[in-house]
Parts: sequence; C-alpha cells; structure tokens
Amino acid sequence: MSKRLFSLSFIVISLIIISLALSLSGCSKPVPPQGAFEQTIKIGLILPLKGDYEKYGTLCKNGIDLAIDEINAKGGVNGKNLEVIPGNDTSDGRIAASIALNYAEVQKVSAIIGPYTSESALLAAPIANRAGVPMVAIRTSETSITKIGNYIFRACYVDTYQGTILGRFAGRDLKAKKAAVIYNSGDNDAKTLINNFKQEIAKYGGKVETIQSYDSKTTDFTLLVSELQKVKPDVVLLPDFEDKAGQIMKKAAEMGFKTTYLGTDFWNVERLVKIAGKAAVGSYLTDHFSPEDPNPQTQKFVDSYDGDYGIKPGPSAALSYDAVMLVAEAMKKADSADPEKIRAALTSIKNFKGAAGTYTFDTDRNPIKGGVILKVLADGQTFEKRIEP
Repeated sequence: MSKRLFSLSFIVISLIIISLALSLSGCSKPVPPQGAFEQTIKIGLILPLKGDYEKYGTLCKNGIDLAIDEINAKGGVNGKNLEVIPGNDTSDGRIAASIALNYAEVQKVSAIIGPYTSESALLAAPIANRAGVPMVAIRTSETSITKIGNYIFRACYVDTYQGTILGRFAGRDLKAKKAAVIYNSGDNDAKTLINNFKQEIAKYGGKVETIQSYDSKTTDFTLLVSELQKVKPDVVLLPDFEDKAGQIMKKAAEMGFKTTYLGTDFWNVERLVKIAGKAAVGSYLTDHFSPEDPNPQTQKFVDSYDGDYGIKPGPSAALSYDAVMLVAEAMKKADSADPEKIRAALTSIKNFKGAAGTYTFDTDRNPIKGGVILKVLADGQTFEKRIEP
C-alpha cells in the first residue's frame, strides 16, 4: 500500500492545468459508446510499469493479463474480446492525468483500470470522471478519491475500514476485553480507524481503555509503554508503519510488558521482525488477500496465477485481477461497452465473488468486502482468518 504526504500547492497547480486541458479538449461530455465496427473492447491501464513502483506495477499487470486471457478464452464479453492498452505513469500524478486524458479523448476506452498509487489517482480521477469513463483504482486507499465523482470506483478497502476488521477480530476471535491504542498523531485517517475499532470491539464486550499518541519525530516510547502497563490490555492496536510499531514493541519487551499487537497493511512484516525481534512474533495484521486463504475462488485464482507465472500471487495481483473481472461483469450486466452503462452496472453489483473477496459497492463506490488476518511469524507471516463484513 502506498501512502505519501502530498504537496497541496503541487496538487492545486496540477488540477488547474488539468482543468484547462479538459476545457480546451471539450471533454465535459461522456465518451460516446463504441460503434459496431469496433472488434474489441478497449480497457486502459494506468500502472507504474517503470520507476520506483515498477515491481508492483508488474504484479498488477500480471493479474490483469490473467483476467483478460481467461475472459477472452471464454469468448470475451458480449461477443467481443477485451483489449488492454498499457499506460506507464511511473507513479507520477501528472503523467497519470495525461494518460487518462489520452484514454478519454483519443483511445476512447470503455473503462480504466488503475492507477495503483493514491497520488496518481488524485490527479487521474478528475479527468476520468469529467470525461465519463469509469475508473477502478487498485490499491488507492486514500478515502477522498472515490468522492471525486460518480465514475470513480476502487477494488481495495479504504484504510479506515481496517479498524472495523481488527475490532471484530479482537473482540470476537481473540475474546479481548481490554484494548489500548498507540498512534501517530500526524496520520489524518488514524482517528477514524481507531473510532471504527472502538465501535466494533464494543459489540463483543471489549473496551479501549487508553489511547496514546506520538509524532513522527518521537524515538523514546518509554512513557507510552508505561501507560500500557497501568492498563494491562489484552491487545494493543498500532496503526502505523513498521518502523514506529517495531520500536514500540521493542521498548515494551525491554520493559517486561507483554501483550498481543494488532496492525494494518502498513506493516512490512520482514522489517517489523528485524526491528522488534521476538516481540513482534504472534502479532496480527490485516491485508486484502492471502494466497493461503482456503476460499474456493481465491484458490482457483492462485492456481491459475501460479501456473502462468510460477509464483504465488499477492494482494496487488489479486486486486488487479478482480478489477478487470468487475468491469467485465458490469459489461455483461449492461450488455454494452458504453462507459455510462458500465458505470451504472458497476454500482448495482452485489456479492460478486472475486479472488480477494466478495464485492458489493457502497454509495461512495467503495467495496463492502472482507479482509484477511495474517499472523506474524519469526520467518514471515501466515494466514489466520478471513473476516467478512
């Protein structure tokens, strides 16, 4: 998952440039439906196929290619094959916006899959929305993105939903009655995530006894751990990246405090264990997908992906695969490649079974879907449980 701090002035200036481009190109009208002469249905991709996130862009492309191959092998959609047009944004929002404009005005795509990062989506989404082209973002968990307009969807859950998943797991499965939270005060989404956690664990008789915070410059967590020792919580929620979470675990172990830690998909487990050592082992975290999930639809995807690429898929590949399958399902429901009809059909999708869960879109076009709980091991992580809505 990518989460960066954005420069407000950069985004404002970029959006002004984009708005001017849209005005000059006259793309305030929806893209017309593809004509009968079209032999394929075009889907545009916006992925980091080069640059810092090339690894993840490649994984996304693998999942997309697998979905396209499976669909076309069965006769395509409504009698036509799907054709993907790859677009490399190098995780640059300005490039992503330019690609989106090209897709809308020149390529006349029926839908866009991507972008991968939130920063790219923030600038590409206004283009797609104004042009009337449905866009299904992949791992862009920034809450505000789908609020840009009615044509913007996402395949992943929003960051704050992880609080609900963890609260349910802590209260229902771990039987935790006392909980504590230590969070980074600079994280704008953290308070909503924590509130979701509090509400969900309360449904099972649990209570958050203390909430402590720190800032990004904090390096000594002694006082925060001292507060935990007073409460003696069954679980401690650490909704931050592994560097701070690991330091807190390490300090707690040095002070003789033991508990069960909960985290989000912010954690890189390998680095977490390097920082915290044995203190991290036995902790739990959320994620979108696990190849160990016994769900039949998941295992079908895992077998196909492994057969094509010789490796087990991860969340990026699974969410990208599902994004294509959701668009294809919408085309079938609409019996059309017209972008407006695809958008309308996407909003009506209920209980669609994908590789990364069962999808239903809410009023903000975010998926109502479950997530997986992973357990931290000394040498990696393992699937623990799927948590459904």
